[in-house]
Amino acid sequence: MTVKDQDIMNLLKWFEDALSRASRIDRKEKMKMRKKIRDELFLLLTWEKPTADAIMNRWEERLDKVFKAFPFGAKEDLFNLMKKVMATPKG
Repeated sequence: MTVKDQDIMNLLKWFEDALSRASRIDRKEKMKMRKKIRDELFLLLTWEKPTADAIMNRWEERLDKVFKAFPFGAKEDLFNLMKKVMATPKG
């Protein structure tokens, strides 16, 4: 099971929505965060059998500033979305 382009686009949209709700970050910092997010998301395309747990563990290390800026509960929402994406059969 691999992550598809459509999954990446949906996750990118989720991150963008969450970043737009994070009001205490300046524009320049948001641009840096977007680049890190994009890099991490497109790296998922190279993973052979990703799991929601493995992905979230990596992101908690690499995107800690991003998660700190998000509204309360956003990380749990993302984890639930990742579990749904990983459970969807790919064809």
